[in-house]
Amino acid sequence: MVRDLRTPNWYIEVKLDPAQEKEKFGISQLGLIPRRRALNVTKAGGSKVAGYEKDLKINSTSTWSSCRIADCPIVNIRRQGDRQQWCFSFEAGDTQFFLPQIEMARALFFHSAYLTRLAMNPNGLDEEFDVQMGENPNRAEIHILPSSSLPRVVRGNPSQRRMLAWLLLDKKVRNSFQSIAQYQLTEGEVRNGRRYWPFRFDPPPLENVKMKVRGQYAKESELFFVYEIHSLTNLSSQIPKEIEFFDPKFKEQKAGKKGSTTERGGTDGPPEINDDELPTTGADEYVLEVPEVELEFSETAYTTRKPSDGRRKSAARKGKSEGGVVDLADGTTDVSTDEPTVRGELPAGVSDGIDDQSEDSHLFTHKFEAFIAMSDLLEIKGCRIVAEEMIPLPALKGHSKYRLPDGNPRYLLYRVFRYQNQNYALVEVDTVGSEARLSTLLLKQPSEKYDWHSKLSAMGWSLVKTSLRWPTNKRLEKDFPAGFRRVPHQQNIQSRLGRKDTATLSHWMGRLYSVLADLHTSI
Repeated sequence: MVRDLRTPNWYIEVKLDPAQEKEKFGISQLGLIPRRRALNVTKAGGSKVAGYEKDLKINSTSTWSSCRIADCPIVNIRRQGDRQQWCFSFEAGDTQFFLPQIEMARALFFHSAYLTRLAMNPNGLDEEFDVQMGENPNRAEIHILPSSSLPRVVRGNPSQRRMLAWLLLDKKVRNSFQSIAQYQLTEGEVRNGRRYWPFRFDPPPLENVKMKVRGQYAKESELFFVYEIHSLTNLSSQIPKEIEFFDPKFKEQKAGKKGSTTERGGTDGPPEINDDELPTTGADEYVLEVPEVELEFSETAYTTRKPSDGRRKSAARKGKSEGGVVDLADGTTDVSTDEPTVRGELPAGVSDGIDDQSEDSHLFTHKFEAFIAMSDLLEIKGCRIVAEEMIPLPALKGHSKYRLPDGNPRYLLYRVFRYQNQNYALVEVDTVGSEARLSTLLLKQPSEKYDWHSKLSAMGWSLVKTSLRWPTNKRLEKDFPAGFRRVPHQQNIQSRLGRKDTATLSHWMGRLYSVLADLHTSI
């Protein structure tokens, strides 16, 4: 890495093949350029991986040692131009691995230009966030300061928020992130008006983590040099289970009102990346399709986004609107992947480099607390619950109802129950933040063996496309020839969802059972 002493901006020196005049990129673009990956971001699907794929298990990073790339015994590796860069060296199975430290940091932290830039600032996290821990160890508040430049893509993305919470609240992970700036301050060499620094940091204490990598494998000597990390699974997260992000740029969306975040489908072609120009502040953010790192946590936290309570308002920038998030991964425009600045002219191309595979559907069960309690009461009528599943509504370009106003996924819950030797399904959808007031859908199982998951997943697509409307009666008659019914909620049920109001739930169950009995006896 190199920095002109007259500016605060760091750059990473790169070697491109075929050779090009450009020899460096801004450090904020580090997450977009893993080693040996062929990239053509102006062409859909124009990304190609390199090297041999290998799976390994990390018992503990505490046993890792640091060395230079030049110390790797693989001849062509130790002779390459970046041989003075730092590596981690460790054994996994019968193989000795050499992992560039900058690649490990990229996979763990550098999922956006914002975090990459913040890592170089020793006080960066404290300047952007105010973390509040109360008496309840399972709950925390993260206040996004009014002066924060946190991208809107991150604010409204639950996977990105989870990663940010992990970084801010897990002390060992935070220390790892902050070690980047500490090494940057204490190491490096000044030559000809520039400061050169071989990237270095302390890894977090990862234990029993599975990793999928690509690289050069010397099978005869059991040596492996890592080009790129593709996945990290079974990550431990020592943070509270419920985390609230208070955001001065977020306003509660009322039913029937559109929020400030926008999504538009692509038009004529892919976005044009302009690396020579800076993006401007206050403009739309364009979400780019970039190589993703698959991450999976062994324990998941529930995050939500709420309006700011007004802390530190004095630092707020007046007259600035939130703008929008525009999904133009296949739409034509000129964007810059650097960080926004008042001197910039282009819109910002923002990457979402996380493929979060964590199992977290259980975090949203409370959304259906009243519905579950009501359907449990059907047991007194001779019904027996035999299956249930929560299905997230699919993300579709040009539509926004697949998610809640705070960015969390919107779920469909179905429960299959047996009544007098016949199976039925009750289907409910979380309609928070929408003008829609869906009834409960009662479906009679068409055949003894039936794939409810596939059928109701397809229904989820329809719900998103129609802004949370059940399929038409004509469509339901085709898909469920055995019969169906719509059971309206009572007028005030939405205000009672999440509360175990016994009288309300009993009345709701009674009305539903009457409809069930009628459907059961119908032909």
